[in-house]
Amino acid sequence: EVIEIIDGGGIVLAPSEIGYCFIGSVAHDSTHEKFLKLRPGHPKNKPFSLFCKDISQVCKLAYLTTQTFRIATRAWPGPYTFILPCTKNTPKMAAGPKRKTVGIRISNHTIIQSIINEFDKPLLVTSITDDAELVAQDYFDENNNQDFWWTNVTDICEQALPGIIDIAIKNDEIVPIKVSTIVDFSQEPPELIRDGGWD
Repeated sequence: EVIEIIDGGGIVLAPSEIGYCFIGSVAHDSTHEKFLKLRPGHPKNKPFSLFCKDISQVCKLAYLTTQTFRIATRAWPGPYTFILPCTKNTPKMAAGPKRKTVGIRISNHTIIQSIINEFDKPLLVTSITDDAELVAQDYFDENNNQDFWWTNVTDICEQALPGIIDIAIKNDEIVPIKVSTIVDFSQEPPELIRDGGWD
């Protein structure tokens, strides 16, 4: 059912290793439009990231130097977003300014892996909220507080505009209190854009 929804241009709410996220197909322009409605604070010209199945799929959508490839094989799958130079195959809606870079992650979460292995194409992804809001709400505190709206499927669906989320996947796991680490490998030397607190 989830695969059919994504294939038809629908939006799925799913858990990942860094909390709940919205995922959808990059083949539908409407996915980007729906993401902007779900994330009204997201700059319109700022691209959303991609979930890829494996490094082989990444290599079709972005350039990896030998050094970056070696780092990627150690970091992925996991909570690390790599900003990489685009190729001619990079989906337009995932490409950054002037279509030069793309953010990519390979998830190690069982549900995300199952979806993307079945779908067999990259997925557009965005987190439920941004890290500035998480910091403002002490989301990163040591108490691992799970009371905020973005840690509960029902509350997330109530926060969203009606009719945009087509299906929500809920399980009993504790949502992690982190964001992904972002490293820009499109420049030399690579630059740490955001430290998510992972190894």
